[in-house]
Amino acid sequence: VFRVDRASDIRQVIQYAKRHGMKSVIAGGGEAWLVAQELAAAGVPVILDVLDNLPSSFDHLGARLDNAALLHAAGVRIAFSYNDSHQARKNRQLAGNAAAHGLPRDAALAAITANPAEIFSLGALRGRIEQGQVADLVLWGGDPLEVTTIADQVWIAGHAVEMRSRQTELRDRYLERLR
Repeated sequence: VFRVDRASDIRQVIQYAKRHGMKSVIAGGGEAWLVAQELAAAGVPVILDVLDNLPSSFDHLGARLDNAALLHAAGVRIAFSYNDSHQARKNRQLAGNAAAHGLPRDAALAAITANPAEIFSLGALRGRIEQGQVADLVLWGGDPLEVTTIADQVWIAGHAVEMRSRQTELRDRYLERLR
């Protein structure tokens, strides 16, 4: 995984990986839309933080809101991740933002399910709802790309997860006092 944003750096990664027979993945990709055709031709996926969409440095001068949509349209496999790993729980917000800026809804869902599994060679076991896949599922009470939607139930490896946490216990305790 190569952490680069500038189009010129992405081109260098594509050439380097080809020269050394490597499977490469671009993380960041602020200017990836500028080289979308080259990424697609080389089969190089991009892991985007769609909220990193404004020119914040010289590496991001070409950043734009519809980066994910443009990459998808060119045939580049995309996934989402925040630059900070402790924010990984918000990946569906990234998918929702990308959908709001032109990425088809099905592609946004794939970017947080099947695509990451495929990018990291886990697609034979994870990322889809089908026979032979590990049964990690989330049942949402509404649109999973909407930040106000909460999970009604989670299953990991086919086993239901207790949906109680310290946060839900505190919520329930203090809501009772308000009533």
